[in-house]
Amino acid sequence: MRVVHAIQSYAPVLGGAQRQLQRLGPRFAARGVDVHVVTRRPAGQPRYAEEPGLTIHRLAGTDGPVTSAGYVAGGAALVRRLRPDIVHAHDLLTPSMIGLLGGAPLLVKVLAAGPRADVDRLMHKPLGAARLRAIERRAAAFVCLSDEIAAELQANGVPAERLVHVPNGVDTDAYAPPSAQQRAAARARLGLAADGFVAAYAGRFAEIKRVNVLLSAWRDVAGTLVLAGEGPEERTVRRLAAALGTRVVVAGRVDDPLEVLWAADAYATASVTEGMSNAVLEAMAAGLPVVASPASGMRDVLGEEAGRLLAADASAAALAARLAAVAADPAGRARLGAALRTRAIERFSLDRTADLLVDLYRHVRRRD
Repeated sequence: MRVVHAIQSYAPVLGGAQRQLQRLGPRFAARGVDVHVVTRRPAGQPRYAEEPGLTIHRLAGTDGPVTSAGYVAGGAALVRRLRPDIVHAHDLLTPSMIGLLGGAPLLVKVLAAGPRADVDRLMHKPLGAARLRAIERRAAAFVCLSDEIAAELQANGVPAERLVHVPNGVDTDAYAPPSAQQRAAARARLGLAADGFVAAYAGRFAEIKRVNVLLSAWRDVAGTLVLAGEGPEERTVRRLAAALGTRVVVAGRVDDPLEVLWAADAYATASVTEGMSNAVLEAMAAGLPVVASPASGMRDVLGEEAGRLLAADASAAALAARLAAVAADPAGRARLGAALRTRAIERFSLDRTADLLVDLYRHVRRRD
């Protein structure tokens, strides 16, 4: 079975959606799925590449209406040449348009809900409602990461029977809790004290992630906050962090967040626009309690522990209150972390996600 994944960007850009696809690649191959990734071509990158389980096709094109149109036309032409059994589009914008024009059965993964997320962005585009209707007519199913995503689609006219819930997955073996020695070594490499409460954030420094709100909340929490990432808001993040002195460590870009997670006692995020955060899943697998602002998918991920970990609202004050409560209760956060790791193993393993997607591909192929 051949499946084309159409996605806005891919390596060297590796956000949550890209990492998810990269990590699923070998598991798709093991299940007999030949996966081709159709994406934009950043400057200096080869047009064609291979990774474990994935064949990458990069098409010339950057942001903007003219080049986006060229990307859609080139992507659709490539899909027709590849003759896949299914096109799996990642978001409702140009990847879905490639799927619409490519001729193969179409699945659309909606990546996030909330302000400036998939549905909201589409509805602010010219003819956005008409584009959603066209996608709805052609798509065999919409892959939803959370109840909030499903609710947004239904509110915009997509029938409930077209919605399929498939969570993101995490490698629960790779992202395992550290030994005492690994924890001590991770703290030493980051210049952290051997004791004391440490919270971590690993992700983009982008406005939508609200790292500024997390830093504002941290003013009222005793301990050290480690920020790992990069992005357009990095200068602002570093300026705000500097105002808090040694209580905040900006680690910058890290190739693998595991060492940062190993150094931490809790994971913290202020984002309110999410689908299903890979960073949160990784923190759970590493045995950390996740303290979060209320965001799409977060209650689905945290399950029974959401009441103890989700902030009451999106404010910095509410996030600070949750963080302070977790910081003050070492035994409680150990219990919460263990419970979340168990939940990650049982519900969010990469193998389970791969099985669900391959079953969906086979179902759509048989129906077509």
